[in-house]
Amino acid sequence: MARPRSQSLPLINSPHPYPPHQYRRLSSPRHIRIIRLLNYDPVLSRVYISLSEHELSTIPKHFTALSYTWGSALEVFEEEHQLSARGLDKARLSKNPRNIELVVVPPEAYETFKRRDDASLDPRGFMVDLYTTPVSTITVKGNLSDFFRTYMINTWPQRHAQSQACGGSRETLEALANLWIDAVCIDQANNQEISAQIPMMGEIYSSAGRVLAWLGADEARLSMFQWWHDTVYPKMEFLLQRDQERAVIALRSYSYQDAKMWKDIFSLAPPTELGAATWLEAWAEYWAFYRTRRYFQRAWIVQEVVLGNRLHVYCGRGELNWDDMVGFVHLLGKVQWTDDINAQLHRNVPFKFNTSHRGFGIADIFEIQRHHNAKSWQKSGWARHWFAVINAVRQRHCFKPQDNVYATLGILQQILPPGAPFPIPIDTSHTPEQVFAFAATAILKNCPELSLLSFIEHPISRTYHSLPSWVPDLTDAEFPWPLGAFDSPFKAGIVRPTEHRELSANELAVARAAALIPTFRHLNPIKGTFALHGKKVDTIKKKYPCLNIFGIELGEVTLQVLNDLPSNYPHMLEPDDETGRLTEQSRERALVYTMTCQELNNPYGGSAEETQKLFDSFEDWLLSIWAELWYLADLVEGLDSEYSVYGAEGVDMLRKRRDRVAHMLTTLGWMSDTNKEEIETTAIRLRAARRGEGELPPAFSRPLTFRDQARRCMWDRCLFTTESGWLGICLNTAEEGDEVWILEGGAVPYVLKKGEGVEIELINGEDQPKILQTESRRFSGEAYVHGIMHGEYLEVKGGENMEWEQVVLM
Repeated sequence: MARPRSQSLPLINSPHPYPPHQYRRLSSPRHIRIIRLLNYDPVLSRVYISLSEHELSTIPKHFTALSYTWGSALEVFEEEHQLSARGLDKARLSKNPRNIELVVVPPEAYETFKRRDDASLDPRGFMVDLYTTPVSTITVKGNLSDFFRTYMINTWPQRHAQSQACGGSRETLEALANLWIDAVCIDQANNQEISAQIPMMGEIYSSAGRVLAWLGADEARLSMFQWWHDTVYPKMEFLLQRDQERAVIALRSYSYQDAKMWKDIFSLAPPTELGAATWLEAWAEYWAFYRTRRYFQRAWIVQEVVLGNRLHVYCGRGELNWDDMVGFVHLLGKVQWTDDINAQLHRNVPFKFNTSHRGFGIADIFEIQRHHNAKSWQKSGWARHWFAVINAVRQRHCFKPQDNVYATLGILQQILPPGAPFPIPIDTSHTPEQVFAFAATAILKNCPELSLLSFIEHPISRTYHSLPSWVPDLTDAEFPWPLGAFDSPFKAGIVRPTEHRELSANELAVARAAALIPTFRHLNPIKGTFALHGKKVDTIKKKYPCLNIFGIELGEVTLQVLNDLPSNYPHMLEPDDETGRLTEQSRERALVYTMTCQELNNPYGGSAEETQKLFDSFEDWLLSIWAELWYLADLVEGLDSEYSVYGAEGVDMLRKRRDRVAHMLTTLGWMSDTNKEEIETTAIRLRAARRGEGELPPAFSRPLTFRDQARRCMWDRCLFTTESGWLGICLNTAEEGDEVWILEGGAVPYVLKKGEGVEIELINGEDQPKILQTESRRFSGEAYVHGIMHGEYLEVKGGENMEWEQVVLM
């Protein structure tokens, strides 16, 4: 029987092997390759495609760009969990062992043999002779293989024609069948092509008709995740729309797992039908959905989402609404539940779930997207906007460290002035240290403020120890909460011109962003030097280390500092409540403001009502600390199994700590009979509650404004005092004898360590560079110093006419 000249692709199930695909060189740096989906053979796990090149400007909106993660879609610990839960045999059966093989059909062959009805939404009309046509193959693995297998199901493309996103708009066949996928459309063996395509990534995603975000084939927790967005989010959003400020303040006073609040205000109960018996369990499932999917931890998604048109989110066979996802996360941030949820769930899930990410993996993207769409960089400057993108990327994972910068170049390309070249060299052969130094130099040269220094990670977390101390290691995001960020209310080292002194906060922020770059700022990324102006404030005399800011230790340190301080803080004056005359601030108020950095993390801070809440919660926090200590110190070995780990020696140690605290309280005049009775009563109620014999005391059950703000500001930091009596907080790696400096353009003070003498060239466009000889210093983190955060120190030293010193950071 004669073999037919052409065959319909779905009928060809021959295991005939085809040679690997050989990429041809692209016609120009402006050309890209586009995948055209032809059909899918589920038996052989083959997807038939054509691969053609196009000049990017000729195909706007005619293709879909895929946003996904290479390798596995799930974190390793989640795969191990599913393996143990299902059992080895079931786990093997649930996963298709064969990777998808892309069979590349030459475009000319596809054009020759296509039929008249190809314009329909049934791609099975594509005909090609696979016996004589020179086809080749590309094997895709892991998550990308799962994507093709899920996307090209029997009902493709009808299943995707009607989308839930973007108002339920109907998709064209072009949008469904034409794909751009980096692993396939870029020759991964050609470094020259990769270097040329990296700067185009942003343009590719913004030119696509839609962006498809693929979270993976696994649908674990999907139903619970959808319940939060379909049921809970609309009710909370409706409440905020009626009176946002009042609703936000009200919700902030509740716990996110308060069943009575959910029932009374929202008429909601935990979704038991989805397996959650309590609100904590429901939150844990929501939280784990983000933590177990590697997509949200992937660096490249930042620019893909920010620049993409019409984002569609697929998880297995389900579709999610991105606007609802970011809206809900943003709402949780407004009511200040995010940190509480993270802190609570960190204690209720295995350690491997915990990451350094703040929020849920998309909160930072939402902010960048909002500012990008509003073209905020036109006022704030491209360097500031670019670093915000870099900082979002560094909190995610990259296969190559250099991608922490390269994964942002698409956004950078769009925000640079027209015709401006890239401010850093793009070369895939550069080391991570070189790329990071080039990026830091570009930002500091083009941004008047030194906010980049506020995002330098803790020294212990640094991967590349040869980096200059002023260059962030972008492979790590373990930096303390930034005090001198771009939107910081502080201006310790920012000289305010006379005409700016009456501006509002927003007007001042715009003026600061538009300020000129300081004239004395010299950076050399090759030698690792950064010369600038500064002014030494003082030397650290005593530091108060605290290893555990979540426990009793921080309370003990607080008392120790109060005992060491004079009754009044001489560096801060405030009006007396009765006379209105300026008087020295009390040590208690100075310490509370220092530990919270003047309510830095409270969006409503500064008002009389919020300030009173802060000091009331400070008292409640102290009460909870002392009650906890009194409770633990009264334990008898084995009496409470929860604390039997202390043993006799541990209980004795706790009792000594209690006696030491009681002595400090007495010295401060805080150990009256009434206070002592309140501590003991609270400790008794605490013991009863932990035995299930009553409710927790209010100091343990209600949100504490001071505690939450202090924990954020004090993370990886410690209190210190200086030789002249300044009080502040700094990185816990600072040492007694280190210096506190104000640097020109820095919103906050900085701690610097003395180094050796150094000689550097200062190049100012002159024929002969000047030589600067001075002591070098190493950057050792930002600081809060109570009384100089708003430029007071500069004013005293002469303001605009102050004489700066020359500083060289190494």
